Amino acid sequence: MKQDFTCKIKNTGQTFPLTEEETILVSSHQAEIPLKYHCNAGHCGICKVKLTQGEADMQHAGGISRDDIKNGYILPCCTHPLSNIEIEVQ
Repeated sequence: MKQDFTCKIKNTGQTFPLTEEETILVSSHQAEIPLKYHCNAGHCGICKVKLTQGEADMQHAGGISRDDIKNGYILPCCTHPLSNIEIEVQ
């Protein structure tokens, strides 16, 4: 069963709807709140944001360092929400 969540962008106060079936990046663009990106596949790291609240599942392809992951960063292009989330954009 599809879960519906919300993402809040800490820097701007903007919010947009999420579903667990779509990546955070796809959901942001559908809501006309474009997050920056390049490869849309988890390789380049251009879309990196900090997850400040909530839980998400990231399946990246090497575009983010272990240190960044440990410090709470995610790649929205390859991350699906598991709850309501808050992100901080670069």
